Amino acid sequence: MTRSLTALELFGDLEERLALKWVGEPAGEDWPGVASRDLSVRPALAGFLNVIHPNAVQVLGVEELTFIDDLDEVGRKRTANLVMRADPLAIIVGDGHPMPEIIVNRVADHPCVALMRSNLPAYELVNYLQHYMSRCLAKRTTLHGVFMEVFTIGVHLMGDSGCGKSELALELLTRGHRLIADDAPEFTQISPDIIDGTCPPALQDCLEVRGLGVLNVRQMFGDATIKLNKFLRLIINLEIPDNPQQPASKDRLRGDTAMVRVLDLDIPSITLQVRAGRNLAVMVEAAVRDFMLRMKGIDASAAFIERHARLLQQDNGGWSD
Repeated sequence: MTRSLTALELFGDLEERLALKWVGEPAGEDWPGVASRDLSVRPALAGFLNVIHPNAVQVLGVEELTFIDDLDEVGRKRTANLVMRADPLAIIVGDGHPMPEIIVNRVADHPCVALMRSNLPAYELVNYLQHYMSRCLAKRTTLHGVFMEVFTIGVHLMGDSGCGKSELALELLTRGHRLIADDAPEFTQISPDIIDGTCPPALQDCLEVRGLGVLNVRQMFGDATIKLNKFLRLIINLEIPDNPQQPASKDRLRGDTAMVRVLDLDIPSITLQVRAGRNLAVMVEAAVRDFMLRMKGIDASAAFIERHARLLQQDNGGWSD
């Protein structure tokens, strides 16, 4: 999913937090923005003035302004041309200083470059802008299912329509776990090894259960049952078997486990078959507890296999100290 960010959106989101003010005319609604796909060409989102590897948002602090002031007229024009040639999303001056006149003059030839200023220190602007822009333009996707927090672990319940995901989520809610999003949770890769799951505003607090319709979880169970976001750690895949007589898992010792690719990460997945008489809520809780133990290096199946191999070796070779 490609995301984009315009200067007008940036100003609207950060005007109060970063004390931003326009220099000259405000940005237009139709001005081009920076898109997430552009990051493969220009990965630097925000930073101090850089004309070699231009940032999408160029920030000028005391040192940068001093550097420009120390240049002669030809040097200032050349620097301004290099800055504008990359068509930055915005140029922001920090520390309460005015925008250099040479930059203001060059905007006439590049009308879609927004100019802003702030009284905050330039380093604070850079730190906040980097976090804000990386979050806005991060890779994201929507997965069908129910995203929940089970024993502090972000668990995504997925499976074919009608397999009982919402009913299972409702049972888990009554057992003290929390809902993040039903039906279409949105997952964002906020760092190389972290995927954060959130709920779209239109679906906030809601859970749709067949036969009951849409339930407001917050009003039914209280504020404590709603979680705004959670890192995705585990996927539980509910499967209705074609032949109920077949074994629930091909590997009785290790279970039906796999890795599922979500954005750029491989997420552990466990498949649970939906069968009459199976308490799926208990099985999900057990799966999450076992996952937490595996994260600590405790693997029950591996220990079981090792124990039996050791006993077989002792039986074949005799007991030894």
